[in-house]
Amino acid sequence: MNGYIALIHYPLDSLEWLVSFPDLPDCTSSGRSLEEAVANARGALSEHLARRLILGDAAPEARTPGEMLLAANEDPLLANRMVGAVLKAIEPELSATLRLAVSGAAVQYGFYGEERPRRRA
Repeated sequence: MNGYIALIHYPLDSLEWLVSFPDLPDCTSSGRSLEEAVANARGALSEHLARRLILGDAAPEARTPGEMLLAANEDPLLANRMVGAVLKAIEPELSATLRLAVSGAAVQYGFYGEERPRRRA
């Protein structure tokens, strides 16, 4: 896996760099510096993929930068989101994703398979 393409926006109206993943619309992050934003995005991506694993949802295939640019030619909303953004491929922390997925499944179903109420994070 080459990672999911992140759109990283310079902080014009705020103090934080904003990060979003076009392939995973519900996954966003931010940080006070570019390095912090990328690190936080990697953590958010790992948690998002772990949550999908717990729920049994398949993660969409990660697009390459070229595929993302071609898709922007056909999708004006994506093209608008890409204006002024830095594109960076971010790979999830696979060990963290699996650890979060396993711990989430254990909390959700319990050790003996009994259902437990979910805790809010």
